Amino acid sequence: MKQDLNLGVVLVVDDYPLNLKLLCASLSRVKYKVLVAQTGESALEIAVSQQPDLILLDIRMPEMDGYEVCRQLKASPVTRDIPVIFMTALSETDNKVKGLKLGAADYITKPIHPEEAISRIKTHLSVRRLTLLLEEQIQYLQQEINRRKQVEEQLRQVNTLLEQRVEERTTELLAVNT
Repeated sequence: MKQDLNLGVVLVVDDYPLNLKLLCASLSRVKYKVLVAQTGESALEIAVSQQPDLILLDIRMPEMDGYEVCRQLKASPVTRDIPVIFMTALSETDNKVKGLKLGAADYITKPIHPEEAISRIKTHLSVRRLTLLLEEQIQYLQQEINRRKQVEEQLRQVNTLLEQRVEERTTELLAVNT
């Protein structure tokens, strides 16, 4: 994950310019770096090339809706771990469930309240940072386990060699003393 002077990189995907303007202004004010896409296709391209820390994704868009964008993001090893927050006027439970089943982290209904959006973004970015930190720690511990297993195997080999030498020397001494 990128560690710029900002709090994180957020890709905002919406085909409605006024929504983009409102969200970009709100996010920039609190020091997020904002990337913008107005189509699902451009959102996928930006997500792969820029790897934002979080994606705010509108569901209703022409050509490729947000559900399909999310499905493709979650299918790619490059983008699958980027949290996606859907934002839409679709507030029915089945729409929310569909988005969450596709792998979205959260769901914000329109009209967007900037304070709510920023609070949810902060929460999901914190979870993402902690998850990445945990994954790094797990990787470090796995490497340490592997290193210790190698040392243990080397010690076993040395111990076996020493036991053989002691046995040989004992045999020699017994032969000399008898």
